[in-house]
Amino acid sequence: MSADGMTPDDVEPPPPRHHVTFGVGAVVVAFLVGVVTLALIFALPWGSGAFGVFVVALWYGLGIGLVTGLPLGIVIGLLLRPVRNQWIHIGIFFAVFAAAAFTIAALLSPSIALADSLPTALIIGGVGALARASVWKLVRVQ
Repeated sequence: MSADGMTPDDVEPPPPRHHVTFGVGAVVVAFLVGVVTLALIFALPWGSGAFGVFVVALWYGLGIGLVTGLPLGIVIGLLLRPVRNQWIHIGIFFAVFAAAAFTIAALLSPSIALADSLPTALIIGGVGALARASVWKLVRVQ
């Protein structure tokens, strides 16, 4: 028996696994960053009516985001817990949010051209990535 109490036949313990943890605060901050950013993006082209459009977009964004973006972000965050590199998290958030937005827009849009849904999907994917990046310092890598 060696000094550490193990015999040569004993199996060494597995190395400690790392994972990324996030709390309720990180989820709330990311959600609010995403909703406010989308409302700003949709309101900017409206010129003098931008403030009214921002308020309406923010109001609807909160409701729609609670049933779409928030659950999707939580699921992605939980699935990415074993991934240590936060840049990968940001890239996956972009890809998944863009793909989900593209799919929903393509299914609900009256347009027959799929490319019409692409700009909106890329904006939503970018906002999802920005929201994840905004909580970089709020998550812990253990």
